[in-house]
Amino acid sequence: MKINYLLKRFFFRLKNYGTIKTIEKVITFIFEDKKINLDKLVLKKNESLENIFLRFGTDKAKLDGKKTFYKFYKNLETRSKYPNYLSWILRKNLHDFDYEMGLNYRPIYEKYFNKIKNNNLKILEIGVAGGHSIASWYKFFKNSEIFGVDIKDKNFLQYKGKRLHYEKFDCLNNDEVNSYIKRHKYFDIIIDDSYHDHPFFELNIKNFFKTLKSGGLYFLEDFRDSDEKLKIIRNYNFENKKKLTSYNLTMNEIFNLIKKKKQFDHEIFDKNFNKYLFKNVKNLSIYYPKHPSSALCVIEKL
Repeated sequence: MKINYLLKRFFFRLKNYGTIKTIEKVITFIFEDKKINLDKLVLKKNESLENIFLRFGTDKAKLDGKKTFYKFYKNLETRSKYPNYLSWILRKNLHDFDYEMGLNYRPIYEKYFNKIKNNNLKILEIGVAGGHSIASWYKFFKNSEIFGVDIKDKNFLQYKGKRLHYEKFDCLNNDEVNSYIKRHKYFDIIIDDSYHDHPFFELNIKNFFKTLKSGGLYFLEDFRDSDEKLKIIRNYNFENKKKLTSYNLTMNEIFNLIKKKKQFDHEIFDKNFNKYLFKNVKNLSIYYPKHPSSALCVIEKL
């Protein structure tokens, strides 16, 4: 199927661009470094975080630009206008497109980041996929080192930069997690945009919250859908006089118990870790933007 697709692209280019340009394109496709160099990518001076998010296509914005690009790119008739993702990032008239709604986390992030965006920070995002959000952080935090981790191979990442550091590992593999933490020590900001389900939320908090520096910020995204699903399953069991055997607390419930410093039983958040959180959490805020799937928790460390 992939071969048929490539052949279709080849003959389309041959018909529209001629033999020489088509061969040049094939050679470039095979041999060039396809990653977008963020150090050479020039954006408008003082571009807003909302526009940066929209340009790179992360769903953290009010509008989701990435899906519109793929709509253009999948159609051979419209692909010539935006033949690659770099051309899409640099598109003119940024707001003159039909976009899908995003998760709209930008106002929350700006609340915490505007005062520190020029500082020299270490920022880690867990779960980066193609890298559109860490590319956004790269351009917003101009003096910071940006770290990204994901279970996908590095060649899946679409960006490179002198301040950008990517590693592949599995967050469920304790040896790999501990090795990463031992090598990188501490971070100023951690953003979890990885597996949007239990027990991954809890495991990442337990593993990575301790790596935050004093005054650091931990962000957990996209837990609303999992919470709602868990409540439905839990209620269904209750109606049938049964109960869940594990992970029966939503993240909202866990966060509120932490805020109240109230001990709770949990497979991952044991009593010792509860005490650690009660002692080290300065403030905890939960946000639900209007998007039906949006949920963002911000944990500030003492």
